[in-house]
Amino acid sequence: MFQDVLLITVAGGRGGDGAISFRREKFVPKGGPDGGDGGRGGSVYLRARGSVDSLSELSKRAYKAEDGEHGKGSGQHGRAGRDLFVEVPRGTRVYDADTGELLADLTEEGQTVLVARGGEGGRGNAHFATPTRQAPRFAEAGEEGERRRLRLELLLIADVGLVGYPNAGKSSLLAATTHARPKIAPYPFTTLSPNLGVVELSPERRFTLADIPGLVEGASQGRGLGLEFLRHIARTRVLLYVLDGAEEPLEALRTLRQEVGAYDPGLLRRPSLVALNKVDLLPPEEVGAKVAALAQEGLPVLAVSAQSGEGLPALKEALWALVQATPAPELPRPLPRAEVRAGVEVVPLEEGVYEVRAPEVERLLARIRGDLMEAAGYLQEVFRRHGVEAALRAKGVRAGDLVRVGGLEFEYIPEV
Repeated sequence: MFQDVLLITVAGGRGGDGAISFRREKFVPKGGPDGGDGGRGGSVYLRARGSVDSLSELSKRAYKAEDGEHGKGSGQHGRAGRDLFVEVPRGTRVYDADTGELLADLTEEGQTVLVARGGEGGRGNAHFATPTRQAPRFAEAGEEGERRRLRLELLLIADVGLVGYPNAGKSSLLAATTHARPKIAPYPFTTLSPNLGVVELSPERRFTLADIPGLVEGASQGRGLGLEFLRHIARTRVLLYVLDGAEEPLEALRTLRQEVGAYDPGLLRRPSLVALNKVDLLPPEEVGAKVAALAQEGLPVLAVSAQSGEGLPALKEALWALVQATPAPELPRPLPRAEVRAGVEVVPLEEGVYEVRAPEVERLLARIRGDLMEAAGYLQEVFRRHGVEAALRAKGVRAGDLVRVGGLEFEYIPEV
């Protein structure tokens, strides 16, 4: 079954923990720290592939990359987790499902986007040795990988999009002008999924044609298959309105353009042609009258028959000329992601009690594993480097006041 909108969850792998270890050598009773680092967690990428036709080919709704391995003694670092590549159809637009932010528009073969970064590996205790801290009994834990919900939206990549009501003969026209073989039957809504074909006038003159589910009146408000259809014509350079010549084509054209304009007024300015189909069922004078009436709407009109082949060579040449003269439509592009660094906030809770809110510092505190008392000197360095000490002084915190940060509580002792 074809699917053009899908919600998935992606998660980067967790970083491996750094090791707490000391050298054990013969005749060396107290060797130095030799804990290795944990490996980085794998990241999740989406990759565009032309061999993937629909989002329904994604077999799962949740994807997680491999965790990094923990560090070991003797300075052995853990292996990094393997990155995970999820293949999606070309034309997939990737949104953050919670914020609505457009993250990527994957239109080129092999184009990739990072959607969930793996967590950093933790540092082993060998990193924390100093002249005054020669045997640190603490290390860093690995970070959790990034986790997010994504909304994938497939917009077909085609040069020409067929616009028409069910049973107007769009599938038959696609089959008659390309090598595509869509299912065709004499009842409404025979096309329940988009079909793509290549029109080949010569080896150097080729363009793609998309037959997309038919419209019904009220499609722009979501009736029938309308929104699924209208989404796909966003990328097409040229629109071809296909009308059933045996019905009331003028009324059909007006309603079709009304629905297209209600969805996106800009689509009415897209270069367009009208194909009056099934003219093999009409007498020539009636065909002439209907073509003349349709021409009053301001679009070029060609009389064709998908069944007999009448008018198809001229239609293909006219479409080729329009495709060549029309650049690909510009869609909104992803914005560069700004790096946001959170600051330090000191909040008085009561007399002599303060809370420090500093996401970066809290993140580092949460990663400390082992003996926290031995890590005191390192934590003091962290506080100084991230401006916690300066923020406490500026807030008027005094020696002996109680300070809470990242789930820890300590008595404030100002640096000399």
